[in-house]
Amino acid sequence: MRNTSIEVADNIAESPAARPYRPPKSWLRLGKYLLPAQPLNADWKRTARPTEQVSITQLATEYPDQVSLRTLGNAEVLPEYEYEYYDAGERRRLTLASEFIAPSFIAEVHNGMSFGRHCCAIGPNSKAIRETGFNLDGAATEGGIPIGKFKFRRWRKRLEGDVTARPWLPPKQHVTGCVAILNTRYSHNFYHWLCDILPRLIPLRASHTRPDYYLVESLSSFQQEVLISLGIRQSQLIQPHCRLLLEADRLLVPSFPTPSCLRAFRELLLDRLGVNRKSKQQRRIYISRRKSGKRSVADEHRLDRVLHEHGFETHAMEEYPLQRQAQLIHDAATIVAVHGAGLANLMFARRGTNVIEIVPRDRTNAYLYPDKSRTFGLRHRQIAGNVVGRRQQLAISLDDVVAALSSSTLLSRRALAA
Repeated sequence: MRNTSIEVADNIAESPAARPYRPPKSWLRLGKYLLPAQPLNADWKRTARPTEQVSITQLATEYPDQVSLRTLGNAEVLPEYEYEYYDAGERRRLTLASEFIAPSFIAEVHNGMSFGRHCCAIGPNSKAIRETGFNLDGAATEGGIPIGKFKFRRWRKRLEGDVTARPWLPPKQHVTGCVAILNTRYSHNFYHWLCDILPRLIPLRASHTRPDYYLVESLSSFQQEVLISLGIRQSQLIQPHCRLLLEADRLLVPSFPTPSCLRAFRELLLDRLGVNRKSKQQRRIYISRRKSGKRSVADEHRLDRVLHEHGFETHAMEEYPLQRQAQLIHDAATIVAVHGAGLANLMFARRGTNVIEIVPRDRTNAYLYPDKSRTFGLRHRQIAGNVVGRRQQLAISLDDVVAALSSSTLLSRRALAA
């Protein structure tokens, strides 16, 4: 089946004006959790929870007058992808299997509801939309491992992602107009915000629909700047939170990003950030995590020395705005980096860029960035490291680093001899 990309429309008609939404005046952050700071009202009334999870296709079939479903683009098949893996002097070839990807879609639900920070959607007859939930059917996992029923963590995860597991829901707040869901799980994380949440704009644009409001993580000035660059006004942003049950005249539920959506979003964001696409630079960059406080390279000064001898620059992405991060990655011919959220910036790399990722040995989601390299046409290699210390520092073999660079034909024979 041939691969196709989704065309993004820039000239989209505005929908009718909506009633202004009044967000909470202040927020309370507890780590990655977000709460409105004001106490609950005395007249707080409960809303009955849904009792059933159903697919969006089933809802559209059962309630065609209330739910419409539109498919966008075509299905595609991701080809098999091979990459090298270096582990204490041993080199192996790993393979991502070929994968069929269904086309993206956008569902429109009249008087649909969204619950919580993760935006679990609810359709007609109080039926939860399965595609927007997680930890369903009585199960909950962490790192792919099931969590026992007597663990508190299990029930916390169930309550976060399965509205049918809750005893009740908070009172609903109605918004006149059209509201689009962007948020999903892990919205506090830079990788998920950039790669899982924002690309859901692509089905919306491809359907020539511009909502009145967007349910999306948007409290930080950085997030607002990016959203504004994408044509979304600050007055259109609704920050989801754990007490929010929002009902809209029209609730738009776009599918989670397909590879075609990610590639289209890449092009859109490169243009909106003003990245110089004509740059011919061939920079070699090392992305350090030393300022993150977690999962940095042990004895990083030794790795720095080896890389600098071969023309690498060291950068900490936390210091730069997104536009500079995007330009830096776009200018790079070779990127060395530790596994982490900052590698979401791989979407800005040019096709054929060499990526050498330092990854914790036996990490359950180690396939994540090789899969992104497959999507964007990059050449991926991984170097395994042992996790040491409380801050999960990675101890790696510098011989593996040189071998990975050599395999990428990045070092001259003279440099290798030295």
